[in-house]
Amino acid sequence: MSNNSIGAAIDAAIDPVELIDACRRAVQIESLTGEEARVAQFVAEQMRSQQFDDVRIDANGNVIGSLFGSGTGPSVMVNGHIDHVPVGAMKTPFSGELVDAGRWGESGQAIFGRGSCDMKCNVIAAVHAVGALKRAGLRPGGNVVVVADVEEETDSPKGVKSVIEGGLRADFGISVESTRGQVYLGHRGKLECKVKLIGRTSHASEPSNGLNAIYLTTEFIQRLQSYAEGLANDELLGPATVTITGMHSYPDNGTAVVPDLVEMRVDRRYVRGETPQTCLSELQLILRSTYGDLEGSRWSIEATNHYPLMFTPESSAVAQAAIVAAADVDGARPSVSAWRFGVNGTFMNEAGIPTIGLGPGDEKWAHTPEEHIGTADLIEATRKIARTILAVTKGGAPN
Repeated sequence: MSNNSIGAAIDAAIDPVELIDACRRAVQIESLTGEEARVAQFVAEQMRSQQFDDVRIDANGNVIGSLFGSGTGPSVMVNGHIDHVPVGAMKTPFSGELVDAGRWGESGQAIFGRGSCDMKCNVIAAVHAVGALKRAGLRPGGNVVVVADVEEETDSPKGVKSVIEGGLRADFGISVESTRGQVYLGHRGKLECKVKLIGRTSHASEPSNGLNAIYLTTEFIQRLQSYAEGLANDELLGPATVTITGMHSYPDNGTAVVPDLVEMRVDRRYVRGETPQTCLSELQLILRSTYGDLEGSRWSIEATNHYPLMFTPESSAVAQAAIVAAADVDGARPSVSAWRFGVNGTFMNEAGIPTIGLGPGDEKWAHTPEEHIGTADLIEATRKIARTILAVTKGGAPN
């Protein structure tokens, strides 16, 4: 079959009505982090209805579906998560209703609801992309495995990271986190640290007898802001950043006590040329220059979480397959960019699986009260994902 006929066969095998209906139903199932069991069952049912060769839910609740290839090409792992953040002030968060996308300055219709673009609809799109290959009579050269994982929103190790550590591997990877149907090559790394500033308690009526830990924070905050202004800028991944995302003082039980401890959570996003170790060293230097060489008695810093930097070269076979697939659907070469936030594809990349991003939806709507995903975007991304899978596994029509 020619490339044009293969593309036409894929498109004919995608049922837009069925796809949109499945996405709406997924959004209607509440699936907060740690509470994904019902939506996991739904995704597994979708995989079976899309004729996957093997479907299972592991001990952590991850859904793993496989389509077996002919054994003549490389394998590919497709990943997306099925949990979502709390709804906050979002109204009708689980309606899954079809709305006019014009309210956001977009065209066509959109599915509204928490977890729509972040990212249950993306997962359903991947499942239907794989199903389209089966229905079109197109066989991947290598195995295709779709991992719909849990607890991504809290950086839990129970998701795709545990699946990989359990022995599941692939030659290439695709994350279907939102990319607006464009091709993403990665994202910045994240290092989270706990900073402690230590003072001395006193009665609040005699504050001069103590050392208020809250007051100690002011100079550190000023120096951190100055430090932020000089951080590197990566032409693909964007600027390195640092910010404080939480702060609490102790004792804090309503008594008249000058606090002797402040704990701060510091978020440091790093780019190529930096490492978690260099970032930690730079933060230590700020603390040392501010409070002296008194680590342990006046200040301390501890790395509490690391989300690795993700980068796959544009020359990689999976990136090239995605670029060609997106161009075939859109009629123009896609933009090649990077996410602002982190995705679980980074753990695939870290495990030696070159991974790129290709998914429906705009990441700017993630975690917001206006979260939604365009229906046309969903259909087009499904077409692109299917083409990418077939191309990167070197599959085609059976002889």
